[in-house]
Amino acid sequence: MTRNEASTFCREELNKHNLSDWHIRLVTEVKSNSFLGKCSYKDKSIYLNAHHIDTHLQAEVENTILHEIAHALTEGAGHDDVWKDKAKELGCTNTLPCATYGLSLNAIDAIRSGALLEIDYDEQVIRTPKYRVTRYQDKCDVCNKVAKEASHKEFRSNGRLKRIVTLECGHIRIEDCDSQSPFEDLIFDSVNGCAHDWNKTVCMSCGAKKLYPFQIEGARFLERQQGKAAIFDEMGLGKTIQALAYLKFHEECFPALFIVKSGIKFQWMKEIVRVLGEKYFPQVISDSKQGVMPGLKCYITGYDLLRRFDSAKLKSLNIKTVVLDEVQAIKNPDASRTQEVRKLCKEIEHLIPLSGTPWKNRGSEFFVVLNMMDPIKFWSYQSFLNTWVDYYWDGAKQKEGGIRNPAKFKEHIKDLAIRRERTEVMPELPLINRMRLNCQIEDHARKAYENEVSEFVKWYNQLVIDGEEDSPEASQNAIARLQRMRHIIGLAKIPTTIEWCQDFIEETERKLVVFVHHKDVGALILDQLKEVGKEEKIEVMQLSADMSGEERFTTQERFNKLPRAIMVASTLASGEGLNLQTCSDCVMHERQWNPMNEEQAEGRFVRIGQIAQSVNATYIHAEKSTDTHLDTIIETKRSQFHAVMNKGEIPVWNQGSLIKELTNALVNERNKK
Repeated sequence: MTRNEASTFCREELNKHNLSDWHIRLVTEVKSNSFLGKCSYKDKSIYLNAHHIDTHLQAEVENTILHEIAHALTEGAGHDDVWKDKAKELGCTNTLPCATYGLSLNAIDAIRSGALLEIDYDEQVIRTPKYRVTRYQDKCDVCNKVAKEASHKEFRSNGRLKRIVTLECGHIRIEDCDSQSPFEDLIFDSVNGCAHDWNKTVCMSCGAKKLYPFQIEGARFLERQQGKAAIFDEMGLGKTIQALAYLKFHEECFPALFIVKSGIKFQWMKEIVRVLGEKYFPQVISDSKQGVMPGLKCYITGYDLLRRFDSAKLKSLNIKTVVLDEVQAIKNPDASRTQEVRKLCKEIEHLIPLSGTPWKNRGSEFFVVLNMMDPIKFWSYQSFLNTWVDYYWDGAKQKEGGIRNPAKFKEHIKDLAIRRERTEVMPELPLINRMRLNCQIEDHARKAYENEVSEFVKWYNQLVIDGEEDSPEASQNAIARLQRMRHIIGLAKIPTTIEWCQDFIEETERKLVVFVHHKDVGALILDQLKEVGKEEKIEVMQLSADMSGEERFTTQERFNKLPRAIMVASTLASGEGLNLQTCSDCVMHERQWNPMNEEQAEGRFVRIGQIAQSVNATYIHAEKSTDTHLDTIIETKRSQFHAVMNKGEIPVWNQGSLIKELTNALVNERNKK
């Protein structure tokens, strides 16, 4: 084969496989480590050694060219199975690692001297063993055919969870499930003495809740893996509650340490008490100088604090389980926080990582958490890059992409992690899926709020003494005073809402609407979200009561047209005539005195042509404020209404009555002190 023929063959193969922008370069250097062919990603070139072309048979040269083109098509794979499969697909018969050949100096000199070189080979017989593997397969006990499951149902019998399995052959078998805890019986937010009238997962009498079926499966997955597995469900599907449900039935997993983002430590504290009970009340470790309280069942701390915290203190607690919330926080294997978490978790028996986006920009970000869960399967960072991470060219620069062959990778980690997306579980969710995000406000805001409450209670107590608490003037004055409290709370909750929105943007590709009441609160949120949106190239827009009908319509149409967008909207201005059916997620940053206004805002997404069967509404609640009092009143009334009326009807809200109850709740709480 001549050099020109080799170059032509190489060019044809490159073009055939969409590599027309690659170059072919011949080299004629003679070195001890000279190569037959080489693939260079840096300058997108296939290098061929001209002397080897001259001194080897055509089949050898063509095989080498296909060998190198397979490298070009599987960048970063090295000589692993991915590369081997591609090489065989192209027709390459030699999938051994690239070899170096000893060149015959006499032969090269002969060619250089113009002599005719004839090539012959000594043939040797090489015997390679072949193996035939016989796998033992599960057979049907009745017909002896391979037992392939067609469907199954679960049921309890004498306290044992069993599966009745229908096989493809038509026969059935009954077997024990490999997870036995009664997660389906877990009830929280319950009122003592309620007989419970269940509508799917919600009691229509007292508002108690159960796990959704997919959440039960998540808890069972953790149980099957003995508490060493990850839940990577999409944001808003309740990863927290699945982890807590598993812990609820496994006392051997305590004490447990929850490592979370600093801004949501309080939310985790609330959820732990809500699901596990008061005896699991955790210590929240917020300062590196803080001591630890021995004997507790739960502890909460933040990622960054671990670097400054005395590890001996944590070691003395004999932690049995570590829950890593938003585990992408340790995606960098070289970061100090990652090293500290690794050190802490090295000897921990139970490890539960949680995240909606375990990797975002680069597939290598997935390695740390997988390595921590199974250091045998994921033993090497470089091996993970070569085997599972994709690469691409951006101009003249090679960049790391996502996970190569996602379906195969998902199968590879099926015993380590479970992930469900919202579209998969949507039929299990209610039409309006209301969720609470509890937060603590800063000390200065708390002081201002408490001063307002004190003045309010002092004023109202005097009205009661004077017998004027039910006068119209008192009602109007109460609304004005409560409004000041709500304004303080609205401003104080902004950091929590912004952080939640940042997580939403990072973890989803969906649109979002943030509902506000006060203009200045909306303006502050708008400005901060614009900065966040600028980084992610997401447009952030506003809809307010000041806008004309034409401006509102234009904003609505723009929002619905864009693939991703964020809107900061006035709750009251969004009540009627607004159609946001291309969105299914909202944040209620400020509560309304009349829940009808909130329900009308939620209804903007439930329109003809809506893209989702369920709307996620996240309510931001400041602890021990008008938010929590109002929520208790509203949810109680909502449950009472549905207990005696048709479950599809909408409650009729009396704002005056709600204001009165909110006033009494604030006054009674303060008078008890």
